[in-house]
This record gives sequence, structure tokens and C-alpha cells, in this order.
Amino acid sequence: MSENEAKKFFEKALENYKEKKFDLAEKNFEAASNLSPNRISILENLASIYFINKKFKETEQVLNQLDKLNIDNDKLSEIKFYVLKKLHKHEELQEFLKKKNFFKDINKKIFINAKLLYPSFFNDSSEIDEARSNLIANIEELDKSKNINLSLDSEMLEPPIFNLSYDQYENIQINSKIVQIYRKIYPELNQEFKSAEKNKKIRIGFISEFFSNHTIGKLFKGMIFNLSNKKFEIFVFHSYKTDRSPIFKEFLTAEKNSNIKNIILSKNFQKNVDQISQKNLDIVFFPDIGMSSELYYLSFIRFAKIQITSWGHPITTSNRSIDYFLSSKLLETKNAQEKFSEKLILSDYLPMYFYKPKIRNILSEDEIVKKNFYFCSQNLMKIHPHFDEIVGKILNKDKKSKIFFIKDKDEIMSKKLLKRFKKNSLIDLDRVKFFEKMGAEDYINICGSSSVLLDTLYFGAGNSFHESMFYGTPTVTMPTDYLKSRIVFGAYKQMKIDKPPVVNSVDEYVDCAIELANLDNNKMLELKKHFQKSADNHLFESKEFIQEFNVILENLHNIKD
Repeated sequence: MSENEAKKFFEKALENYKEKKFDLAEKNFEAASNLSPNRISILENLASIYFINKKFKETEQVLNQLDKLNIDNDKLSEIKFYVLKKLHKHEELQEFLKKKNFFKDINKKIFINAKLLYPSFFNDSSEIDEARSNLIANIEELDKSKNINLSLDSEMLEPPIFNLSYDQYENIQINSKIVQIYRKIYPELNQEFKSAEKNKKIRIGFISEFFSNHTIGKLFKGMIFNLSNKKFEIFVFHSYKTDRSPIFKEFLTAEKNSNIKNIILSKNFQKNVDQISQKNLDIVFFPDIGMSSELYYLSFIRFAKIQITSWGHPITTSNRSIDYFLSSKLLETKNAQEKFSEKLILSDYLPMYFYKPKIRNILSEDEIVKKNFYFCSQNLMKIHPHFDEIVGKILNKDKKSKIFFIKDKDEIMSKKLLKRFKKNSLIDLDRVKFFEKMGAEDYINICGSSSVLLDTLYFGAGNSFHESMFYGTPTVTMPTDYLKSRIVFGAYKQMKIDKPPVVNSVDEYVDCAIELANLDNNKMLELKKHFQKSADNHLFESKEFIQEFNVILENLHNIKD
């Protein structure tokens, strides 16, 4: 009887799948599996539907069940590759790939993805060095390979450039090699377009997946909205995957009141190329390059005479199609140009127009003078193994300390971090806590009630720092020579803070953080109000930068070929 019932649910699930009703398909495959737990066809389809619905833990569980039944096929192997990658199970993935040499012959996409694989989490510095060495060797192997052409629409690779950005090394050379490999794999990346006619206004196109309630949307929307209507005609290209959030809706509203035109790009790469090229753009501006796989590849195309990127992803692209990188004198060192393939444009102000956050539930003065409350709000990918020493020393020196992080959406990252802390002999891990993911208002209020904020090493805060300045809670930062670690440092300079909590060593970092976390209530309140006022006067909604930005774009447009 149960087998007959299982068959009915299975058939319903297949119908649901054909109709692209994936949630219903999942429920019916589950019902079928409960009634017939070892039926191979049910388990295979259940694994596939879990994967489609991005339930990667559940997918892995079913795949493990199929392994116990000695079931193995090419489709399941491909799913397992991506599941292990999504779950950050790098060790398991490497072991799996050793057993699956057939990928080279039957699935070039998996084979190349495996060669360009770069972990998002490391237990120590030696693992970082080994991963970089392996990646360089694999790139050289791919460079010598023949017949590795793929289709961007059906076989899009996930670039390792994003993960590669979080270590302490300079990446201009390795990024350049990766770019060369992609141009070899995808010949369509070598397209170039020239302006067909002179435009009445300067036509500028902004391209990003993240014009939404995302760091990119928050940092760059003001720059776009405040460009001169008299001088510029503005096209904003969104990904089909862009979150339909309030900030995205602001872009749609802005279209009614300005020269802004919004365009939603499709899943088809060549259609997107054609759509952008038809706009006859004078300038193309990529606020971020490397965070979105689909739009990363668009940055390879020459759409306009002038193509710019900026600090949305504060790493050089090493790509000949990007001419300029917009940064700031406040952010860069004297030899900064050596670290960029693009020509640096150094503004006098931070390149952004950041609106001061608006929140409803404002904390009282009593709530913002808590002691011994340390908060590191950065993505767990940014917690470099060298940061563990800072955490350990704070816990050891400040016996009342509690250090908070924010859980990653993939729970395994939090578990891996705690495991690493334990391995590195950090004391009293009961005082290391994790907040669940939260909205902007809750985040800002937690920053306000924190004694001190801890900037991560090598790749520090950006948007999160600016939001934290609503209450003026100080952030301890230790900048390197690379832009990705200097945002907080540069913000302090723009805020005109005389003695900011900027340090040069781990011991200085620890002492500074502990001192701030143990200020008496009056001094802590006074300090936060000082930082808050400085942010209000100099950091939020910088009209000075907008004036400068308009001039920068106009001058670039006037450059002769």
C-alpha cells in the first residue's frame, strides 16, 4: 500500500517539476521518500529538487544516503561538487575531486571550476599559502590546455577573485592571469564597441547586481542620484537577480524625476552585451567587480571609451577593459598606483554620498555606555587567522570581556571559526558570542550599545563603519598598504578626528580596544557624541564629493582619443 501511495506522490512531484512549481515538487518528493525511503529514483529527484531550492544541507544528506546505496552518476556528482563548495567543505571537496578524475573528460565546466577553486575559510596562514600555490599552478596548467572553450550562457564559471581578496597578499599578478584564462575560455569576452554618434549629454551607464539594500546600493545610490541632470544622461543596469528591496524601488522612483533610466538585464550574456552597447555610452561605471559572477564578465567588454570601477570591491581588476579606479587621497599610500592595473583617480573626499541612516527606535544614553562589550560585525570570511591572536589577548586581558560576531548565513562558517579559536588555544570561548543575521536598524543599535567595534585585518569595514557612526561608537583599525584595509582609516581623516583609534601592531590593537571598552560612562558618552557629530558634519551626505564627482566624469569625457 505504501509503495502505491509513494508512486502517487512521486508522479505528482514530477508534474509539479514540469510546471516549475518547485516548492510543491519538494513536498511531494519528500512524501514519496517517507513512504519508500530507499527507492533510488525518488532519492535522485529529491536531491535535485533540494539543490534547485538551495537547500544544500538537505541535498548533501540525500547524496550521502545514495552513496551508502552505491549509487553514483554524472549528474549527482556535479550536484555534489557544488553542494560541498556552497557548504564551505573544502577538505571534503578536495577528497571528492581526487576520486572524480572523469570531470576532465565529461564536464569541462566542473573541471575548470575545480582548478580555479579557492576556499572562503582557512585554519591558518600555511593553508592560505598552500591554496595560493595550488591556484597559481592550476592557472598555469589551464593556460597550456587546449579545447577549454565554454559557453557563458550555459557554462558560466564562478570566479575565485572574490575569495582571493580576503588574504594579506597583493593580487594584481594572479588576477591578471585569471583574467587571461577567462578570455581564453570565453572568446566572446573580447568584444569591443565604439560610439556611433555624439550624444547631446554625457551618457553614463552604472552596472551592478547590488543596487538594493546592499553595501553597494548604500554607498553608491547617492552618487548616482546627485549627478547633474543638465550634463548627464544616466542608465542604471540591474541584474535579473537584484533584490527588489526599498533601495531598488528608490531607483525606479528616481526615473520619474530625473534623467535616470533603469534597465533589468536578462540571464543571456550576449543579449545583455547587445542591450548595453545599443545605449551608445560615453562612460561605463562598475561600482563593484568580482562579487557577481554574471556581471563580472560584462566588465571584460569594451562598451565605452571610458570605463571605471571603484571601491565597492576594493581590489584591482587586472583587466585591460577597465581604464580607471576611483579612490581617494584619504585612502591610498604614496606608491598606491603600483597595486592597480587601472589608472588611479584620487578624489579629495571619500568616493561616496552616504545618507545618514534613519531609525525609529533610538537608544537612550544609558544604553550606549555599556562596558566590556566588543563587537566585530564583519563577514566571517574576513576573520583572518591572524585576527585570532587579537581575540585571544582581549579575552585574556579583559576578564569581563564579551566579543560578539554575526553568524554567517551558512552556519558551518560559525562552527569552523569557533573550532579554529579552540585550536589556537583561546581561553574562555563562552565569552565569544554570535548574533543572528539582522536588519539595518537592529545592527545600528547593537553598534550603539557596543563599547568598541573591532575592524578586521587586511580587509576591513566600509558600509558597516558608516552605519555605526549613527551613534559614534569607535572602531579600532589597523590599516595596511592596501585599500581594502584602509576605509575606516580614511573615514577618520575625513571626519577630522585628531587621535583616532588607528594602530600599527596587534598589541597596540588589543590595548586600544581594552582602553575604549573600559572607559567610564561619562568619557564613553562624550567620545561617542564627538564621533557622531564629526560624522554628521563631514562623513554623511558629502556635497563636496558630489561636486568633485561631476567634474571628474566631465573631465574624463573630454579626454581625447
